[in-house]
Amino acid sequence: PVAQCYPVLYRGQLVKFDTDFTTATLKLWNGQEWLWHDVAIKAVRQRHHTGVVKSPTLVLNRDCHLAVPVNVTPLRRPDQGRVCAVDVGINTLATASLVSQNGTVSARGFFHPAADIDRRDKRARIIRTKARKTAKLSKGFARTWYRKAQHINEEIAQQTSRRVVNFALKHGADVIVLEDLKGWRPKAGKKRSGLRQRFHQWLHRRLDTLIEQKMTEAGGRVVYVYARGTSSWAFDGSGRVQRDTQQYERATFANGKQYNADLNASYNIGARYWAWKNKLTRRKDGQLSEDRRSPGKPRIPVTLSTLWPREPEAPHQCEA
Repeated sequence: PVAQCYPVLYRGQLVKFDTDFTTATLKLWNGQEWLWHDVAIKAVRQRHHTGVVKSPTLVLNRDCHLAVPVNVTPLRRPDQGRVCAVDVGINTLATASLVSQNGTVSARGFFHPAADIDRRDKRARIIRTKARKTAKLSKGFARTWYRKAQHINEEIAQQTSRRVVNFALKHGADVIVLEDLKGWRPKAGKKRSGLRQRFHQWLHRRLDTLIEQKMTEAGGRVVYVYARGTSSWAFDGSGRVQRDTQQYERATFANGKQYNADLNASYNIGARYWAWKNKLTRRKDGQLSEDRRSPGKPRIPVTLSTLWPREPEAPHQCEA
């Protein structure tokens, strides 16, 4: 719009709704006087019948539509003793697992809209090809292709966040655990390289924001844990993992076991939440507290094996 803003239609003065919210009556100026006009409502998402409808905003781009905010007080979901731990990655967009308090993993899920990502990467290749033909990029360079890639990215984030939240609610999780990647900046990849472009298109912050909004609306919570070391340490406590150079999502443990690196990270993310909640560690740094008898000993990172119950030691018996 020319004014760079959208007008707010105050309820009762400029807009009225019928009882079933199928018709909106707008007060519009026809050039001579203000008249009421009936407009059919086409909902694009679910309606909150228990919420309070606030004053809508008239949004005018190519089409004209009403943005109606609703004040909702969600009911707190009961604690089921399990959380949904989500690892957001480059190779697989989101990997989720249901982790219980005793370290049991009851469900796993991979969320990677490959078709949409291929459509976005196709636009990215066009931008990269055009950028290599000139040394200096002009103002507004490849504006159309950037806009299309950005819109595809937004749709990917919306759909993936909805699938992750539905996965958590389906399995009875009231908490979604994410890595705290706020302020993280990529260091790998040369300037104008494909890897650098993939990092710039990585929508980890947007995905976290949408997951938090959708989960809060459903009555759940989102908790962030310390991110460093979730992928580099094995969930079974065997030590550091070694990533395959040809297939980076494959991790080899110190005991020779091969496992999916994203699943391994999601297990450790869930374990760090339970370690923090059960006071196994005093800080959200992803490490167990140091031993009082050996304060110089390095602290052990929290992995899924930290939650596993230990077998009681047999009592010492003296020889007859």
